[in-house]
Amino acid sequence: MKNISIFLFVFALCFIDKAYGGHKTTLLFRNGFNHGRWLKVHCKSGDDDMGEKFLPPNSPNDYDFSFNTNVAGSTLFWCTLSKGPDYKIRKTFDAYKQESWKEHETSYHYVAKDDGIYHNTLKNFKLRKVYDWN
Repeated sequence: MKNISIFLFVFALCFIDKAYGGHKTTLLFRNGFNHGRWLKVHCKSGDDDMGEKFLPPNSPNDYDFSFNTNVAGSTLFWCTLSKGPDYKIRKTFDAYKQESWKEHETSYHYVAKDDGIYHNTLKNFKLRKVYDWN
């Protein structure tokens, strides 16, 4: 009986490691505005506040951060993208919502454009509009 318990414990550890072990998820944000507009990005989770980041117009630099998902399958990052004078035009959305025990992408890309926010992943590389600004 003791050997079976040890086997089941090791098997469970292997399963958890396969599902969640070592795979980081990355959120990436890009300023795709025309006419010299800045983009403000502010992302949070239940445990972390990534702070406000400002992306200048025509910048070759994106803003990204990576994180490990939790074993419980409940990782959530929501982000607010802001534009315009005093960044009064904004959109808040779930940038990453983990679905328990479901395989997930490792990279999520968001591009802020004049007409809305676009999204793609490494598997679904074509940019598609997911949010309007209002």
